[in-house]
Amino acid sequence: MRRAAFTLVEVLVVIAIIGALVGLLLPAVQAARTSARRMACQNDLRQIGLALHGYQDVRRAFPFAAGRPRPGKVDHLETSAESGLDYVRPQSWAIAILPFIEEGVLGTMYERYCLACPPDAQEPDIVEAKIRVYNARSGSAGGLDFAPLPGPGPSPPDAGHRDDRWYFPAAPSAADFTGVLVPEGLGWSDSTGTYAIPMRSKPVRIAEITDGLANTLTLAECSDYSLDGGVTWQTPRYSWPNVSDVARYTGLGAGAGATPLETSLKPRSRLPGSVVQALRADGAVQTVEDSISATLFTALCSRSGGESAH
Repeated sequence: MRRAAFTLVEVLVVIAIIGALVGLLLPAVQAARTSARRMACQNDLRQIGLALHGYQDVRRAFPFAAGRPRPGKVDHLETSAESGLDYVRPQSWAIAILPFIEEGVLGTMYERYCLACPPDAQEPDIVEAKIRVYNARSGSAGGLDFAPLPGPGPSPPDAGHRDDRWYFPAAPSAADFTGVLVPEGLGWSDSTGTYAIPMRSKPVRIAEITDGLANTLTLAECSDYSLDGGVTWQTPRYSWPNVSDVARYTGLGAGAGATPLETSLKPRSRLPGSVVQALRADGAVQTVEDSISATLFTALCSRSGGESAH
């Protein structure tokens, strides 16, 4: 008896069916992966929210988005280097809450050791730290997936005043920063030990968030700052005082912008889907569409504007 065999037509039909099934399954698998990554992003934001409230419980205020550098004697890890160098260590919100995300040892290292050396001599254990809560999406050493939402910002941003005015064409005031995590000042000078534009003597307290914690956004996803090679959470030349690295403006909306600079200054996700995950001041996470109007987004991020954000 001859053994039955598949004809060429039958083989081709089976291959076509398998191809169709794979074509149906792949988008579902990709969507499931994206959903899982988005859930992980939400969990990281919640942990940051808990850390911000832990900091607030201890300090009675939220941290500055970017704050005053603190001078002091610091050491080198390298035995050949000079010890006890005078140096001011820049501070940002991400540095301030390290003890509250179980990274107290790293925070102590940041406070103790010298990061004033050229980049090739900076301490890799500190500068290249991978902190899951901060950079699980970017996966880059020292990367940061989230940024504060300090206020609407300038429109259009003035690229000629990045360092001294955070892209404002004219000197801004404290009233221009309506969010929860705001700068202490702009244009810090090491030589004078002062800000060119002082903003606040103290950071924002809960009592100042009169719009309600559940009605105010504080942080959102951010992607790489495209004009100078990305962001890091703690390297001195990036952690402050540039809003491009520390925070994102709300007056430009979310998602992609009209220019590379605007895109760099807008909250946007590293994940597909045209949405951004944002942290509310009460610690909950809210999804924001990329298509949200700049006016509504600014109202949601204002701590005491009294706007009707519906």
